[in-house]
Amino acid sequence: MSTYTIGQIENAINYWREHQASGEDAPLCPRARVLADIYGAMIYQRAETVSANALSPAQNEALNLALSQLPLSL
Repeated sequence: MSTYTIGQIENAINYWREHQASGEDAPLCPRARVLADIYGAMIYQRAETVSANALSPAQNEALNLALSQLPLSL
C-alpha cells in the first residue's frame, strides 16, 4: 500500500500553483484545490502520512502527476 507524506502533498500543491495559477493572488487551480482539501485535513488531524487508498481518484491523479515532475530530493 502506498502512502504519501504531508510534505509530498505540500510540494505537489506548490507544483500546481506554479504551473497552473495565473498569479500570486489567483485562486487555486482544480488540481491544487483537491490536494488542499486532504492537506488541510491532515493538518487538522496532525497526520504525517496518508494512504493512497484514502484519496479520491482526482487527488491521486493530481498528486502522482505533480510528484512525477518534481526532483526526487523533495
